[in-house]
Amino acid sequence: MVRHRWFQFLSVALIAALLAACGAPAAAPTGAQSGAGGEAAAPAAGPVVNRAGVTLPEDAASLDKQVVRIPTSEQKYMTWDASVYEENDGDVFAWADSCVRPNKDFEPEANVCESWSVSDDGLVWTFKLREDKVWSDGTPLTADDFVFTLQRYARLDYDFEWFYSMMGVKNWSQVVNGELPPEELGVKKVDDYTFTIETDRPVPFLIKIMADVWVAPKHVIKDRMDDGTWALNEENWVFAGPFKLESYEKGRRMVFVANDKYTGPFPPLVDKLVYEFVDPQVRFAAYKNGELDAIGGGYQNDLPPSAMAEIMANPELKKELISWPNFITYYLFFDTWNPPFDDLKVRQAFSHAIDRDKIVNGPLQYQAVAAFTMNPPGFPGENVEGLKDVHNIDPQLAAQQLEEAGYPNGEGFPALTLYTREAFPALTNAAEAIAAMLKENLGITVQIQNQDYGSFMDQLRAQKRNKEGNFLFALVPYEFDFVDGSNLLGVWGGCEQAGTDLSQMPGRHTWYSQEYNNLLCEAGQVLNDEPKRNELYQQAERILIEDVALVPIYHGIFNALVKPYIKGDMFAPNSKGQVTWNRFRFSSRESEIYISQSAR
Repeated sequence: MVRHRWFQFLSVALIAALLAACGAPAAAPTGAQSGAGGEAAAPAAGPVVNRAGVTLPEDAASLDKQVVRIPTSEQKYMTWDASVYEENDGDVFAWADSCVRPNKDFEPEANVCESWSVSDDGLVWTFKLREDKVWSDGTPLTADDFVFTLQRYARLDYDFEWFYSMMGVKNWSQVVNGELPPEELGVKKVDDYTFTIETDRPVPFLIKIMADVWVAPKHVIKDRMDDGTWALNEENWVFAGPFKLESYEKGRRMVFVANDKYTGPFPPLVDKLVYEFVDPQVRFAAYKNGELDAIGGGYQNDLPPSAMAEIMANPELKKELISWPNFITYYLFFDTWNPPFDDLKVRQAFSHAIDRDKIVNGPLQYQAVAAFTMNPPGFPGENVEGLKDVHNIDPQLAAQQLEEAGYPNGEGFPALTLYTREAFPALTNAAEAIAAMLKENLGITVQIQNQDYGSFMDQLRAQKRNKEGNFLFALVPYEFDFVDGSNLLGVWGGCEQAGTDLSQMPGRHTWYSQEYNNLLCEAGQVLNDEPKRNELYQQAERILIEDVALVPIYHGIFNALVKPYIKGDMFAPNSKGQVTWNRFRFSSRESEIYISQSAR
């Protein structure tokens, strides 16, 4: 089995900032706790066994109390293979299961793939599957499913296709563009429980991306080009993860239960998960009222500054708070292929006009630290200290640069809209603060327009595809998908193919640098030398930052409130002592929690 110790942990400075802002997570009080629904958790008469046949820890509450209620927002699709940006909760713990899974230190460990190896030249990866793995309808989960899944990802209408292109799979772009049939993709079945991936260059981080290869059921979907609605039909409900969907009440909730066909290494403990469709603005109140068992810990900000202030002033709520710095960057991006942002002076002016400290100490208090780079502190290849001064606040310099670009005091600058994507209230306040700073320091008036996920991502993709200049300026987050210096930088480029049109260049934004792409490509092919790779990533990021492809604004601190009667391995710290409520693909899963009779 190939294993690499490549994770570089969060910097002491960032952790110190977190602890100073939010306080370290504290243990909940001991004694009898409320179970799901707010009632006292009843002692179990004997061993508690859930419907999947899993025996829960000795302190587990009775089976009828093994229910956890979590808020979410309703989306258009059900599964990862349909859409990453518009899928309901459930794919990463129910509908699908992943080849490998990151542990709490983000190192890949066996999951559906029980072992893997790579050829000496780094071009062929071989994956061996568990032979006891089945879908919830009893159908064996085989190599055919993984081959089909990667073929399904390689389609032009898939909103995460660009991400999987970073794997360097042989013939990927040709299959995506319909120039070759899917059978020509470099993913092949060897036998029922073995498949290979052939790449067109060495990709040492490929195993990390395999944690996001969420397998799709070939025997149900059948058509690689299915529009993604297959899972909306209850007759097609089959599951590979620790849970399965029991019911879906549109506009109200989804109920998942322990999957009695699950045979993987992470069996479910809690018997039922209820995902309530609750507006983010009322989740804090619902939690305090005992209507929800946990809130927060993700993109949508369930805990705005007003809620955080109340929590920090309330000893009991503060005990239920879990905070951790996340590898996520919120940044402004520009269309650098069209005026006015094709002028570096304009982009520099915008960067120097924004005071990040005012934003993270104001509308984003307790939720962020100022960002000056794409790669966050502690991420492999980051160079925060070396690049910090490039985007420093300097209103006088900003005004001078804008004047040199031909817009003195903002005169003649075109009407400008700042787009946000499904913004929560605090992020909207941050966008308004940015607009106010641009008005005060540059004389530029900015309108703010929030969009849903689908509309925003459609415009983003269309902007690059058509190069039309109608989606010029936006504020968006990017959260890590795997911990490697290539990940966040890959949003901006990667290995080029000769003769490729700008619209088909790697990355998702309308910014291009051949030197940047060459450095990323070179770094991505270095085998067994992480320091060398990270040095190349630092060189690449300097180009990105100095050319102001983006204006980094902040790195997120994630906050969650979790009732003290919820216990389990999810709360075990990593090797650096960090505890998270990371339910979203990374390091912990819903299968690792249960309702206890006592506090954690």
